[in-house]
Amino acid sequence: MRRTTVLLLSVVMLVVTFVGGDGTAQDASPVVEQDARLDLAAMALAPDDLPNGFFEEYSEWLVPPAAFSELVLGGEAVSADLEQVYQSFAFHDAEQIAVHNYLFTFTTPAAAAAGVDLVDATVLRPPLPDGMMHGPTTEPGAALGDEASTITHVSYDTRAEGGPLVDVVATTFRRDRLIAGISIERWTEGNPTSSAPDTSQADAALSLHLAGRLDDRITTVLSGGIPTGVDFALSAMVLPVDQLGDGQTPLIGGYKPGIDLLRCGICGEENSLLPFADPALDGVSRAIFVGPNVDGEPTPPFISVAIVPFTSPGIALDVLEAMRQAPNDRPMPGPVPRGERSLVTDPQIPGATATLGLEGVLDPEAPDAVTDSAGVSFVMDSWLVTVDVQGGLPAESALAVAVDLATQQSACLGAGGSCANLTVPEGLMTEPGATPVT
Repeated sequence: MRRTTVLLLSVVMLVVTFVGGDGTAQDASPVVEQDARLDLAAMALAPDDLPNGFFEEYSEWLVPPAAFSELVLGGEAVSADLEQVYQSFAFHDAEQIAVHNYLFTFTTPAAAAAGVDLVDATVLRPPLPDGMMHGPTTEPGAALGDEASTITHVSYDTRAEGGPLVDVVATTFRRDRLIAGISIERWTEGNPTSSAPDTSQADAALSLHLAGRLDDRITTVLSGGIPTGVDFALSAMVLPVDQLGDGQTPLIGGYKPGIDLLRCGICGEENSLLPFADPALDGVSRAIFVGPNVDGEPTPPFISVAIVPFTSPGIALDVLEAMRQAPNDRPMPGPVPRGERSLVTDPQIPGATATLGLEGVLDPEAPDAVTDSAGVSFVMDSWLVTVDVQGGLPAESALAVAVDLATQQSACLGAGGSCANLTVPEGLMTEPGATPVT
């Protein structure tokens, strides 16, 4: 049983993005001034930090404290000094191992030291049915960050309920005002009376090794450097779709290798865009759930934007044409079904060299399925930009919202610098005459 991402955010764990890179600083690019809050996505482990065979689970979230309290801790209060939470996951199909990367930012180093106990069995628990929990037990670990790390062992046995046995070992450390760490989840199916092989030492060694790489990336960012795979300048120009939320909504996305915006690695799929993997450079994606939470689940529309730079404008145009031939091949940048897409008349996006318009059905298997989604892709210079509006709107409104957001994104790229503000498209306003975000 693999540790699958639950589409449409069955939010047991919250998480924002893999970055790509080996944690070393780059000298060629100047540091772009960032928000006062730390860029946790830049610090997080990148795919190149992981052993071969791991794929990201498209479960990366930057989470405000209130949402973390409600959705992960079941309403348990968190420290007023907690600023942000980041979690991400990668999975190895053959070995049935997940890597869970977590970062908690506090207002001060002292507040972080006081909040280290936040990483407990609740935070480390994967999305599982009810069952028996063994542990947790903790012990001092190797020197990491600003002091000794903490090693946590805990097991969740849900086999009696038809689920797996999951053994977890985590390495947690503090660096400045961050609590960070890596947990290794080993998933085992089988009879509740059977014994799983003892891999605790190997998993503990992998956890410590990856925690060391994580600490290197954190140190690089804190010292003003840029970990490989991170493009602060491009990130600053991405449309701030988080402004479509209420300030308490988790934000999906961050820095991604270009290939991960062309194919779904965790799906094991092959598609027509894979020939463009090599010229696809490191990109950025962001997504947010705009609809209200209903019974703890988000509802559409789901809004996302992704930008992939290529080595030349010609290749970006070739990718756009490949998407025209196979509209369903491009994956979504977050844990949202791509649905069924079909072509519409290419929209006009100022500044774009070429455009592609799509409409779609979010859930084509539903008996009352209707066209409720739309997307716009366009090429500008060497960038391929995709904007998706998934579910929750009539087809015409969804396309109008996608065109509006794509137009704003084009303007941001054309202006360069920082894309600080977004205007809410009229079709997304919940009330007539609602005031756009400015």
